[in-house]
This record gives sequence, C-alpha cells and structure tokens, in this order.
Amino acid sequence: MRQHQREFEQRDVQVVVVTFDNDNMANAYLQQTRVPWTLCLDPKREQYRAYGLERFSWWTMYGPVSVWNYLKLLWQGHRIPQPGRDWRQGGGDVLIDPTGVVRLCYASHSPHDRPAPSLILDHVHP
Repeated sequence: MRQHQREFEQRDVQVVVVTFDNDNMANAYLQQTRVPWTLCLDPKREQYRAYGLERFSWWTMYGPVSVWNYLKLLWQGHRIPQPGRDWRQGGGDVLIDPTGVVRLCYASHSPHDRPAPSLILDHVHP
C-alpha cells in the first residue's frame, strides 16, 4: 500500500489504519512501519465486527501456507512485525466514499491475504 501512496493521494483517497491494540502497540507500529496514515484505535473491535473481520484459526496462522509466506518475507529481507495483543485477529481493507457508502469490504482470509492496491483504486469513484 505504501508504494501506491502517490496514486491514493492523486485520487483523493485518505488511508486510515484501525487497530484494537493499545496506544503503546499502535505507536510502536507507526514507528516501525513509518506509514504516513492516520491511526485510529478500536479497542472493543466494533469496526472489526461491523465489517466481518474475524479471528483466524490456528491452522490459518501456522499452517504450511502461512509458514511459507513468512519464510518468503524473511528471505526478501523483511522483518516479521511484532504481533499485537491478539495475533489471530484477521484484518481487511474497507473503502468508504465521502458520502459514507462502502465501496469495497475485503476481509482477509489469512495474515498474508491483502487486496491489490489496484483493486482498491478500481472501486474509487471520480
């Protein structure tokens, strides 16, 4: 996503990161990733539930597909981010237009499942 920041800005898309973790974990995330986006806390996970972002199973977290993806990240020189308070909580991407209409709701099926930025941009209306 960060590599496509300029495209998001050109399309007037504002990225907001939502986390259920506490302030210390959220600030550590911002320092570690250096993302330029707004961070909102959702400690009760109300937004997670509203958009169907469920917890992953043990198999999803530690099965061969996830292990392989983590190894690929390490091989490419990436650091594995420190897990949050509930490392099984699934994430996702939600695109909401300025009028409040949800244009895209993508619930991840694994820790490595994220939509391509082009998919998100395809749902941005001019």
